[in-house]
Formats: sequence, C-alpha cells, structure tokens
Amino acid sequence: MISEESGLIQVTRIGGSAFRYLTAGRRRGRVVSSFSGGINLLFEGGEAFVPIQTPSVPLHPWAIEVGNDPLRLPDGTLVFANSGELGLGNVRISLLDAQVEALALPPISKDAAAIARRSLPVLARFVEEARKMHPPDPFQPQIDAIIARWHETGDPAVLLDLIGRGAGSTPSGDDVLVGIIAVISLFEGVDEQAGEILARLRTGVRETARARTPLPSAQMLLSACAQSFPAPILELLKALTLTDAAEANLRERAEHIAQLGHHSGIAILSGLIGYLFAHTILDCKTSYIEQ
Repeated sequence: MISEESGLIQVTRIGGSAFRYLTAGRRRGRVVSSFSGGINLLFEGGEAFVPIQTPSVPLHPWAIEVGNDPLRLPDGTLVFANSGELGLGNVRISLLDAQVEALALPPISKDAAAIARRSLPVLARFVEEARKMHPPDPFQPQIDAIIARWHETGDPAVLLDLIGRGAGSTPSGDDVLVGIIAVISLFEGVDEQAGEILARLRTGVRETARARTPLPSAQMLLSACAQSFPAPILELLKALTLTDAAEANLRERAEHIAQLGHHSGIAILSGLIGYLFAHTILDCKTSYIEQ
C-alpha cells in the first residue's frame, strides 16, 4: 500500500485524456473515494474524474496507473496539478515520464471490417451464455425497449435515451451505448451509413451526456465518441479484425470485458453485438462485405 508518507511516486502509464487534462494547466481537486485498486480524484468541482490505480485494474482514457500497490489517502485530501506533477498531501506524483496511452482505435481497412462483421456471431454466443451466469439487470427491459425502437425506426437519436439509464456511476444504458459506438466505429471508415450514424450519436452525446449521467460515465461516453476506449474493449475490437483470430481468443477477450463492474461488462458486450441485429440501420450487404 502506498500511503501519504510515500513521497515521490512515478506513474507507469496514463490514459491520453487524463494526461491532456492534467498537463494543460493548473488544476485543483480532492480525493473523493477509494476502491480496491486505488483512489478516485475529482477536479474543479466536477470538471474531471480521474482514478489512480494499480495495473490490476484495466486502464482507460481517464486513468493513471502507478506501481503494484494501491495508493491510500483520506477522502477530502486536496489535490493540485501543475507542470506535469500531482500533489496530494505529502505525496508527489510525476506524470511527465509516464507512458501515455491514447487507447485509440486505429483505422480499419475494408478487409478487416469484413472479418470483424463475420466474427461478431462469436460474441453473440458468448453474451447469451454469460447472461445466464450473471444476475439480471433490473434496467434490462427498459434498455431492450430502446434498442428495439432503434431497430424499428432506424433513427440513431433513439439511442440517446440510453444515457443515464441505470444505477451507479456507470449506468447500464451508458455501457450499452459505449458498446454500440465501439462496434460501429469499426465500420466508420468503410461504410457511409456507419459514419452518418456515428456523427449523429457523437453530436447527441456531446450535447447531453454531462447533464444526464454521472461524470465517470459521461467521460467514458465522450471518450468513445473520440474513438478512445478502455483497454479490454480496444483489445477485443482489434482482435475481431484479425484473419487468424481463433474463437477461443475472442472469447477470452470478451471475458475480460464481462468482468468489468457488476453489470457494466455484459452491458458493453450487449451493445457490441447489437450491431448484429441492426439490419435496418446498417445494410448487411454493403460493398465492403460483398467484395
């Protein structure tokens, strides 16, 4: 355990969003909570939410990774960020030598997109099995109704009703929407409809997320709109595009996502496979698949 007497701490990795925010100017915040892997910081009264965590917790765009021991500081401890360094009581955390992880989805070719489309049924089977092993989400009927309306109307604006739908710091509806944004992002560069859908979703999320859902979840949605995702999601997206990706490998990566949070992982995967049933949204006979 890293305590208030630990002095200077070196960051091993940091998400791109956290790095840009914390090095862009002076920031003031405080410790607001702790969890098994570290502590959570809130800056400028609600401008940014940044966890400091160990490598045992998957990195995401707003997270800071330090050593192997979780940092422990009292809630309310003041935090100052300036010139690439955080000050938390007697603890100093240097950001400048950290490996900055953009966690960004790279451009996908037409061939890779076609491979990903054919691989999605593997995820559908995994999610069907995983749902039987997890407790039911009480908000699932509401989420299913929103997804059904999307499929029926073909209007991506319907999906904005998912924002804030659920409980906790990352409501299940937000997790589903992150999954949907993630999988359609795979096809954005090779399918015009995918690009149009994402443009409308991004506009809606950027206009409403911070007002409709808790800050950690709003940040996750906004990062997804910028094609930046938590490491387990990014790893699965990349694996879906590999010619030689074995089903066992895809299922293993899907399991890493399923383990996120109480309902979050299954909700994200449900959004990912939602693409399979959106035939009224994205034409399954697009030229990049037929070629």
